[in-house]
Amino acid sequence: MFKNKRVLIVDDERDLTGALALRLSAGWGFIVAVAHDGAEGLRKAAVFRPDIILLDIAMPGIDGWEMCRRLRDDPNTRNIPLIIMTAWPEKGYEQRASQEGAIKVVLKPIDDQALLVLLRDHVGTAMRR
Repeated sequence: MFKNKRVLIVDDERDLTGALALRLSAGWGFIVAVAHDGAEGLRKAAVFRPDIILLDIAMPGIDGWEMCRRLRDDPNTRNIPLIIMTAWPEKGYEQRASQEGAIKVVLKPIDDQALLVLLRDHVGTAMRR
């Protein structure tokens, strides 16, 4: 379905990233990279050049909001679509996500059908070199 499309998952919850990576690769055909903190996520985004990034907010060190800002400040990553993932939504997350350049906030555990719709709508919109 998404053959040769790349997704980067950035989340410190290793169980979640493993299960999500398996669904995205085996189930939907993505090439998947995983990072478990914001610093690793920034490095992998620069090298892996994903078509879309699934990004947790609450992470140690560089959190998801700061990672959004850094990705948007970098000309090489600014056009990669971002989907924010959170288990603990707070009032104003949707608005803040939009201000930070993300396309959507999804709640964990992630609903596969809702995620599939988002991926269909936004994968491939990233400008690649």
